[in-house]
Amino acid sequence: MKLIYLDHCSTTPIDPSVLDAMLPFMRESFGNPGTPHPLVGGVVQRAVRDAREAVSALINCRPNELIWTSGTTESNNLAILGLAEKTPLNKRHIVTQVTEHSAVLEPCQYLKSKGWQVTYLPVDQFGQIDAHQLEDVLTNSTSLVSIMWGNNEIGTIQPIAEIARICAERGIVFHCDATQAVGKVSVDLESVPVSILTFSAHKLYGPKGVGALFIRDLNKKQLIAPRQFGGGQEKSLRAGTLNVPCVVGMGAACSLAVENYCRWSEDTAKLRDYFEAILLDRLTQISLNGQPTNRLPHISNIAFHGADNEGMLTMLPELVASTGSACHVADFAPSHVLASLAKVPDVTECSLRFGFGKGNTKQEVLIAADAVFNAVTRYRAE
Repeated sequence: MKLIYLDHCSTTPIDPSVLDAMLPFMRESFGNPGTPHPLVGGVVQRAVRDAREAVSALINCRPNELIWTSGTTESNNLAILGLAEKTPLNKRHIVTQVTEHSAVLEPCQYLKSKGWQVTYLPVDQFGQIDAHQLEDVLTNSTSLVSIMWGNNEIGTIQPIAEIARICAERGIVFHCDATQAVGKVSVDLESVPVSILTFSAHKLYGPKGVGALFIRDLNKKQLIAPRQFGGGQEKSLRAGTLNVPCVVGMGAACSLAVENYCRWSEDTAKLRDYFEAILLDRLTQISLNGQPTNRLPHISNIAFHGADNEGMLTMLPELVASTGSACHVADFAPSHVLASLAKVPDVTECSLRFGFGKGNTKQEVLIAADAVFNAVTRYRAE
């Protein structure tokens, strides 16, 4: 049985060219970038510099505004908790929203337990916040707004440019988790004044275990404090020897995305739309979760009313899909994202998420749609 992989929201397969770029730094060029010898440390330093330039080209920022991390979870924690460390007592108010990833919600909850005020913006039935409501909740005490670019479960894109403008006008730091957006839609930090942005390599055909933290004007002002200490790497914000092969891999993945993401996004959106059209035509009592138009190109979240999502997955052994964020699948908890949509009837236990990628084909999508149709039909008949 050949598996059909439709879980590209959780992770993506590493592109062969990315792996090829990494291998020399596991074999011949294995040196520590801090080593002074030009044929050892120098080679590695140049590779890290080139990777930083490749990442900056994808999001249109300056290379010296990037910090390497182990991924978005670390980047988000460093951004939120690092900013909190440098924030005066009279500015301890954060605004976020209810459908954020747990890597944002949990640090905010931690700060709340330490006396911070945290405001959670609600979303509409499509998962979007109201930017005017954001303006209404900002106070003289607000130091941080944290809103994701595009949702990892339903694909809804937030009004990032407007949020960035509102925050910039008030001198408030705007942090944006762009993990699902980078390499899928245009993320241009020259035109959108986000203060801090985070993302990972493994969501865009790069390796796991590496991510980037963008901090605007990093050389001019120190927005955040470090959360770990040691050798002073990464401008003393993230101590520890760099994972050079993965850093190189992230650079290679970003270079690949610069050249191809427009085509990839167009192709995956067509596959997503084809998949949804088949199921909407063949099944009754189904609905799409999330914004119908302003959404990420690779994510489809569908409610199959009268069926159970866990039960459906057991009927789809040939298909890799999910009920929501891979970070919480083991918890068996209903999706907080879907619960936040306040839909009637409730969709938290009848919805499946499908994530399309550049390796999927129209034939695979047709087979997958047939399999889902059969699973839903069988489940409803039981």
